[in-house]
Amino acid sequence: MNGKRLRSPAAALVVLTMLLVSGCAGSAPQRTDGKTAVRISQAFQSLLYLPLYVAKEKGYFEEQNIHAEISTGGGGTQSWTAVLGGSADFSIQDPVFVPKSHENGGPGVVVAAIQNAPSVFVIGRENNDGTLDNSSIFEGKKVAVSPEPDTSWAFMTYLIEQDTLRDVSLVNVALGSELAAVASGQADYALSFEPTVSQAVVDQNLDVVYSFAANPSWNPFAFSSLTSTDRYLQQNPEAAQGVVTAIAKAARFIYSEPEATVDIATEYFPDLSREVIEAAVQREIEAKGYAEDVTVTRQSWDNNMRISLFTKNIAAYPSDATSYENNVNTDLAANARTALATD
Repeated sequence: MNGKRLRSPAAALVVLTMLLVSGCAGSAPQRTDGKTAVRISQAFQSLLYLPLYVAKEKGYFEEQNIHAEISTGGGGTQSWTAVLGGSADFSIQDPVFVPKSHENGGPGVVVAAIQNAPSVFVIGRENNDGTLDNSSIFEGKKVAVSPEPDTSWAFMTYLIEQDTLRDVSLVNVALGSELAAVASGQADYALSFEPTVSQAVVDQNLDVVYSFAANPSWNPFAFSSLTSTDRYLQQNPEAAQGVVTAIAKAARFIYSEPEATVDIATEYFPDLSREVIEAAVQREIEAKGYAEDVTVTRQSWDNNMRISLFTKNIAAYPSDATSYENNVNTDLAANARTALATD
């Protein structure tokens, strides 16, 4: 989900990339220093993808004999298309692109969790309730969301239906302007993502009034995942394992060394104050957003597919194309867990 768009690739684009992939995948190139070059395309530069940056800066990829080349696609569609087209070996985005590819007869596999919670938060002027999982606060209120079918619209619409909330008015605003709707009095609450949430708390004295991650029926959630193709994994087993192990080690580092993690984050997000970054990282840690174990579990998959089906981003669930068994490879994560247990 990645806090952005739920839109899937256009049908013509899917067909094109399916044709491209048959001729572009192959063994990973070896550099002159003996390391394997691995290309990772991220949908956005995002605090939600912090394990990727920690793995890079802490040298965990190098420990696995990998030279990681990170690029930014500008959206989930672009990053996943880079994998299908052969210009990237892995991508990081909403994992729904993999079952969507399967529904169109294409390849894809999900190999590791990056963001393992539904990292969507609701901002308001004050949290009178004192809790983060009481959905009744929305009744009789105006809630700013980005337009259908974006993530905040999907989450709020599903929550209203799930909890039978009454008299909730959704205020559709342009993506990125949700908080302005609260500041101007256009809405009582607004759904948003990090680091915007912490900017609102630190810089605008707003409060977090609800957390989807605090709702046990939504958590865990396969929000952002590391994805590739079975062909790449089969042709490059050591490189694939190395990537997953490095990211798993980085996720463990985030929880054990939060201040050092903030140091790394400040290098990647120089336009944010350290106070905002500290608040954002801490909120993600408390929400268990970063995957402590990078295994994409069946429950986290089910929760994503439930929302994806609700938004019609997939045609059916469960089905052969969308099932957990046909989309998720847990072997690499399990091997990483074993390796790190003795590290």
